[in-house]
Amino acid sequence: MRQSTSVRGIIFAAIVSVAAGAAAAWAEDGSVRSNNDNDTPVPLIAPGGIATETATPPRDIRLRAVVFRAWDDAITTWKRLIRTRAMEIGAVHLRFVDRISPMNCYGLYAGEGPVYCSGNVTVFIGTEAADRLMVKLGAHGGAGITFLVGHEIGHHIQNLHGRFRLLKGVIRADPDNMIESIRRFELEADCLAGVWIRASKAWSRSSRFKVDMMAALKTIGDESLGRQPLDIAKPRVALHGTSEQRARWFMRGAESGDLRMCNAFGTPYL
Repeated sequence: MRQSTSVRGIIFAAIVSVAAGAAAAWAEDGSVRSNNDNDTPVPLIAPGGIATETATPPRDIRLRAVVFRAWDDAITTWKRLIRTRAMEIGAVHLRFVDRISPMNCYGLYAGEGPVYCSGNVTVFIGTEAADRLMVKLGAHGGAGITFLVGHEIGHHIQNLHGRFRLLKGVIRADPDNMIESIRRFELEADCLAGVWIRASKAWSRSSRFKVDMMAALKTIGDESLGRQPLDIAKPRVALHGTSEQRARWFMRGAESGDLRMCNAFGTPYL
């Protein structure tokens, strides 16, 4: 979810950050390992600009608990689903930052996040924005953050299956439909989040959790984000799909449990 990323940045990311992606077929079998060595309190800047460690605020504690639970379950589940790619799946890193900055991903992204950077194989969680979203979602906050973690790990799965390279080729062949191509790419990640939830031993049988997640999806579609105040200098571009599209593609993965069903480039409509 790259809420304030410029279109140019996204295209550039699609073109230059595919080197880490290995080409593979969607039908392949595979799996993952979790890296939580970045689990440290977010440093705050004290007077004088010196980075200091402070006690993690209660809201951040809840956020981190939700993120870590989702992260560990998603990594474990994808390892089980794609056993032949376990080491590569486990190579993804997790970092908490106050706000996503260009320095996090080779100058490509800036904004709220979360965001997956294929260049350094890292998911960055912007705590300020994530905390606000949890408050906004209320009772559905945990499910909403869980979905976003699944979406970003979905980008990692896309990376391993050569989908970043595919996106680059599609944009090069049809630059006039660049926005739709990026949107299809993002909806694939939503679908992969659904595949994970279906296979998850923690959440697959919880109808309540699925209800909460579907409710959360109504808040993070492009039309919902579009109602928020825009940065005039960097207007937000609709790249992830409407709430209806995101919910439908999530359910496509959750109902089928099949990676092949997440091929958004192989369907005539979104």
